[in-house]
Amino acid sequence: MSNLASSTATWTDPSARQAGWVSEARLAYARKRTAEESRHRALALSRIVETDIIPRLKLLHPQLAPAASAALAKPTAQEIEAFTQLLLGPDLAPASDAVRDHLAKGHSAESMFLELLAPAASLLGRLWDEDFCDFIEVTVGVARLQLLLSQYRPEPKASSRDEPRSALLMGAPGELHTFGVAVVEQFLEVAEWQVVSGLASSPDEISSLVGSTWFDVVGLTLSCETRLDGLTASIRSIRDVSRNRHVGIMVGGPVFLDKPELVERVGADASAVDAPTAVLLAQRLLDIGLETRRRPDSRAMASA
Repeated sequence: MSNLASSTATWTDPSARQAGWVSEARLAYARKRTAEESRHRALALSRIVETDIIPRLKLLHPQLAPAASAALAKPTAQEIEAFTQLLLGPDLAPASDAVRDHLAKGHSAESMFLELLAPAASLLGRLWDEDFCDFIEVTVGVARLQLLLSQYRPEPKASSRDEPRSALLMGAPGELHTFGVAVVEQFLEVAEWQVVSGLASSPDEISSLVGSTWFDVVGLTLSCETRLDGLTASIRSIRDVSRNRHVGIMVGGPVFLDKPELVERVGADASAVDAPTAVLLAQRLLDIGLETRRRPDSRAMASA
């Protein structure tokens, strides 16, 4: 991945934007990414969300579960490509119309998140990886996805807290590779999250932070499977001592992309395949936490 400055300089050069070349190149690249390598990443994301986030939501509150829509066709790769192009257009209206049309066909808000918004966020990440989008363009696209998620989620409710959305991003205990943390932090901050980040030397250090400061979401990254036990201990401790009893916990890193089943093993709620998807998943976990806190029986369920 090129650095942000060089990427921005390249794509803000008028000579590189003549005669619709950029749009055509993006479409060609998007089609390439729907080949086998891209499908592996998309399947990993789908398994993570479908097997973890949505079942947890159903178990907590069956009344919030998405309506069955097995007979409805999922968006095709071409439709996701076209929707992603709308996100990169001059205004939000066409993308908003596309989401409205998707829901009008009978799809639930949850399936809209899983089958349309999240794959589009992942494709934006791939476009950025290969320098087909600059940082400004992809963050605008992610911000629009976040806005669409907020507009069309079930029973949207504003938080009763005055503080901004807050996230803690850290490497798992013993983790030395934190470039991914820095990238996710940058995306979250552009999306107007308040972020605290750093290295974690032990589960106790993470526990101290979440026990003293409110965080809506905690994100931990891991690159080596040999440190899974330390990550599991950290997540268990977070849930035990966090000021936010409904904190959402994300994990990231190649370990979880290769083996998404490890997300459940370490006790996390979700894993994102890239930074744009992390922003969208963080918002969804925040929404679930807010909705859970609104339920009169949530305290009893949390202690059960």
